[in-house]
Amino acid sequence: MDNKKNKKITHISAVDQVCSNLKEGILSGEWTTGTKLPSESDLSALYGVNRLTVRMALQTLSTIGVVETRAGDGTYVKSFSISHIFHHVSDFYYEKKSFEEIYALRRLIEVECCRLAILNATKEEELELKTSLDQYLVAKEEFRKCLTDESLNTLVDEDLLFHYQICLMSHNSVYADVFIFTKNIIRQYLSGIISKKNDLWLQKKYNDDLDDHVSVYKSICEKDFESCKKFYYKTLSMEMF
Repeated sequence: MDNKKNKKITHISAVDQVCSNLKEGILSGEWTTGTKLPSESDLSALYGVNRLTVRMALQTLSTIGVVETRAGDGTYVKSFSISHIFHHVSDFYYEKKSFEEIYALRRLIEVECCRLAILNATKEEELELKTSLDQYLVAKEEFRKCLTDESLNTLVDEDLLFHYQICLMSHNSVYADVFIFTKNIIRQYLSGIISKKNDLWLQKKYNDDLDDHVSVYKSICEKDFESCKKFYYKTLSMEMF
């Protein structure tokens, strides 16, 4: 008796096949970024399918940010960015993730980005980090003066940009993509922890005369990873709360 399990043969839809062929053409360089794709009529003739099938395939590629359709003009290949997808799905993915899990991920990824930034960053990138730091410090001062939701949101934005710049300076695009993917949940965490730190500062129970972000920046420029790691852990620390 043959004990092998039957394996069902599944039919790949025409839409999926057209999608696959279009992606192959884009990845192979047949259609480069900014190139206008053939018309729906031409594609339907090329692949031997109806125009509705082509239209659905193009819509699928548009949804994931591979192409864009311009009304009355046609469909063009876009410069793909993973952040387009992350922006729409990250809230659902992280809905039940704890801050502790995200904190552990940030320690793992972002501290490694610091190490790589020390090795790989250019002088121009260090200047960009200084600009991000200055903007963060201005936003921090403004928040302490106003204590409004708007000033808090601005401070969180500048904080995120500072950390993201370090990820970019690592010259590892995967780490930068992971940061973008986790950005929404990091934003929630930062909004809470910044407010708590400010409350303690107002009660004179928390002293940050020298902001740890400044120390992180200086350590990166001085190529001192051990100091950088210590200060970076402090910027991420949840223990005081």
